[in-house]
Amino acid sequence: MIREFLLKINQPWLPTLGTALFVGIFVGMLIWINRRGSNSYYEEASFLPLDEGVKSER
Repeated sequence: MIREFLLKINQPWLPTLGTALFVGIFVGMLIWINRRGSNSYYEEASFLPLDEGVKSER
């Protein structure tokens, strides 16, 4: 039913909008991850699973 509805609508700009939205979010996340001062946060967060594992074994 959804497939039939999507086949009947005639809006060729939707794939372009979807691609632009995906690329925008992807680039935004790359900028967010590589912002200044985030290295210490990610360094600290990388040890959290190991610390939690040690606490649960005690």
